[in-house]
Amino acid sequence: MSESLKEIRSYLAALTQGKIEDARRIESLLAACWSELPGSGEGGMLPYKLLGRTENMEWNPPVLTFEVERHGARVQSSVYAELQMWTVDMDSGLAELSPYSSKRLVGKRQASVNVNVLAEEIAALVIAAKKDDDRLKWYGSSKVKVLIGEIFPAGSAVRETLAGRRRRLGKVIADRLGPEGWRKTGVHTFEKP
Repeated sequence: MSESLKEIRSYLAALTQGKIEDARRIESLLAACWSELPGSGEGGMLPYKLLGRTENMEWNPPVLTFEVERHGARVQSSVYAELQMWTVDMDSGLAELSPYSSKRLVGKRQASVNVNVLAEEIAALVIAAKKDDDRLKWYGSSKVKVLIGEIFPAGSAVRETLAGRRRRLGKVIADRLGPEGWRKTGVHTFEKP
């Protein structure tokens, strides 16, 4: 057994059972021996990620539990951070990541977009054969491509949200144009025979 593992066990043994209000010393001791604990690498947890980031730490001998806010999704522009729940059995030295994580809103969510209103507007332009709109590219008088990237430009939302908005808009436009005799012939492209 390493000195760092002995040190955290000794420190915890002197604590009373229950919620730990100031976990900074325990975070430091835990980080020092984290790599030695089987299971500690699950979920991409590295020792330095414990420092200053644990929450709701409790000591119920021999088990230490805590949550850690992870920011992997934030790197991908999500407004949510994952909350991982960890259990460390100090007798066995085993660290376990709970399979049930939660998430927390850590950024500002974008306002929702009603694609039905946009689809109605675009469909009306197509049906009226309006050729002066930057969101439409016409090929003659009976074939048009809806330039979805002009309506929802890259960077206007996080990747998943942007893809979902574009997909929903394309479907609603197709649904609206179908009864007017327009058929889908390609990606966001419609033709009226």
